[in-house]
Amino acid sequence: MRLSEPMYDRGVPLIGGVAALVGKRVAVFGAGMEGRSFIARFGPECAELVVVDDFIGQRARKGGSSPSAEVVPPGLDVQLPSVLEDRSLDFVIVSPGVSRYDERLAAAARRGAVVTTPTALFLEDFQDRQVIAITGSKGKTTTAMLTAAALGAYGLDVAVAGNIGRPLTELYDDDSHDVFVVELSSYQTADVTSSPTIGVLTLLGPDHLDWHRNLTNYYQDKLRLFTRRAEVPVAVNGCCDEAVAWSSELIGRVLYGKGGPVRLSGATVVVPELGPLDLGRFQLLGEHNLLNACGAVAASMLLTGGLPPRDRLERELSAVTAPRSRLQPLGHRNGICYVDDALASNPEGTIVALRVFAGRQIALIVGGHDRGVDYVPLAKAIESTLPHPTVFCIGEAGASIAAALAGISSSVELHLAPSLEVAIDLASSLRGVEIVLFSPGAPTPREQGSYIDRGRRFRQAAGLEEDPPGKVGTS
Repeated sequence: MRLSEPMYDRGVPLIGGVAALVGKRVAVFGAGMEGRSFIARFGPECAELVVVDDFIGQRARKGGSSPSAEVVPPGLDVQLPSVLEDRSLDFVIVSPGVSRYDERLAAAARRGAVVTTPTALFLEDFQDRQVIAITGSKGKTTTAMLTAAALGAYGLDVAVAGNIGRPLTELYDDDSHDVFVVELSSYQTADVTSSPTIGVLTLLGPDHLDWHRNLTNYYQDKLRLFTRRAEVPVAVNGCCDEAVAWSSELIGRVLYGKGGPVRLSGATVVVPELGPLDLGRFQLLGEHNLLNACGAVAASMLLTGGLPPRDRLERELSAVTAPRSRLQPLGHRNGICYVDDALASNPEGTIVALRVFAGRQIALIVGGHDRGVDYVPLAKAIESTLPHPTVFCIGEAGASIAAALAGISSSVELHLAPSLEVAIDLASSLRGVEIVLFSPGAPTPREQGSYIDRGRRFRQAAGLEEDPPGKVGTS
């Protein structure tokens, strides 16, 4: 399948990194974690800085408590996007939550502004450093963690950032590492102007269609990450037909898992020259995580050109624990195991979770923001899971998942719940339930915060103690 330019290409070959912003008139569109980090680090260097955000700006207009002090430095107010029509700007820096297909960005570009992202600027500024960038519809976070672990087996000093929860902007003041492993969502890859040293494509499946407008745009925006520099070595999941098809013209492609040197044989990771790895103490659930380990080892080999000591590689990979809210067992209460999989923000993530717990009696909680994806494959996976899970549906996506189940004449017991807390209460009261699994198959509605906020609500409603706070990403 041929790669083509995305439908909305702004035609900016290279921007010049963050140095191009010095003394310029700049708007930052999106006051979330990434936008705030960028404002704090580079705002003082701009001649003029405007902070723009739909959600926060609307709150301020309606007379609610002023949100500006919560998200931006003193002296700056959060404006509605309409301010872009009144200002003459040199740059508009876009946070991930704002679609690159938003007409307001196209209008700003027509008025002469260069529209870019913190990710695009980072990749330009770090193009002479060792950067491994990981993207895909699922598996990014775990693969990033495993890649950092695999590189540690070589004795390398590694920093991990990006969609995993640490804004890339922080690396400008923490750049004394050997390698930078960055996890990037499709929102972040869509406008890059430079490619990383090494790429990883975990898998491709329908997601974020509201942001990208259609599936073709979504896949092309993912693949853009690997096409801004000639012959970038890219480790691609050979077990994913879509990933294999869409990456077929990447000259530097190396498959993993199946059809490549680092492969999955049954439940064993096999590495050239080292042979089968002993991962008997591997802490991550599911065969898909062994596949993620294959991707991590393949990327490390592409970067270093060699192999680490076997025992160190086995030890480092086995030390990786589940990322927060990704198939994370929280504990037991009244004989029920509660599993937080709030990071499963698309149907494929929930399908994987069902495979992991097949054969157990599950109460499954699904739903959230509806991106307009096809939920029939998820409905079929639920129907084929034995014993049948009892399903509790919440939010707009929950209603769509319920409709998909009804459309296949499913025999699964189904409940519509008004909230996550009610769903947990009902699920916990089921006779014979072994696992209450919160695997939404849809992202967190913006007004409810991030996936970490829903994961925390799940934990609290289950009556389990909270973990120490940590940095998190967005779903």
